[in-house]
Amino acid sequence: MSPTVAVVNATPASAQPAADGLAEGFPEAAPWHLMDDRLVTEADAAGGLTPALARRMLALVDYAVRGGADAVLLSCSMYGPAAALARRLHEVPVTGSDEAVFAEVAGRRPGAVLVLGSLDSAAADSARRLKEVADGVEVRAITAQGAAAAAAARDWPDLTDVLARAAAPALDGVELVLLGQYSISPVHAELADRLGLPVLSPPLAAARALREALA
Repeated sequence: MSPTVAVVNATPASAQPAADGLAEGFPEAAPWHLMDDRLVTEADAAGGLTPALARRMLALVDYAVRGGADAVLLSCSMYGPAAALARRLHEVPVTGSDEAVFAEVAGRRPGAVLVLGSLDSAAADSARRLKEVADGVEVRAITAQGAAAAAAARDWPDLTDVLARAAAPALDGVELVLLGQYSISPVHAELADRLGLPVLSPPLAAARALREALA
């Protein structure tokens, strides 16, 4: 039987990118999507993850595990700390949206990496957590205005344009670009072509990590 990977989504915009990442990096997995579509907006309004929001995420992880999930993927970057808490409570692999891609950045040890996000709080949170694991790497964070709307409309050419324009002024010395949210990850290949730099996709890295964990 195919292993079931429960994907806990905090916004509808992350569901398809997570599924695409699993299709590419863990094609034998059967995705199971769970949704609380207020988790992102409430975290953004609060300036980040709060204890109450973390408890809501942990309740969804518990629901997934009790429902038979073989692994759990949290698709929202702001809820990475909740994944660490969930691993203490459950025996199945649980990963945050960007833990695997952060490990890849740390392993590559670039001089500088640019984190692109569609929300100020998400970009800042991703950059802060990346700095904690990528010692000695200069981490820059940019919010691409208009990226959220383009991603929600699934307008990939517009999303690529928005991200490329936002990244351009901050690329001096940058060796890697990291897309800080699943919702903007579908254009990672197109953006890499535009920028002439490697662009890392968190859902693809997470899918590969879960596949290895369940091997």
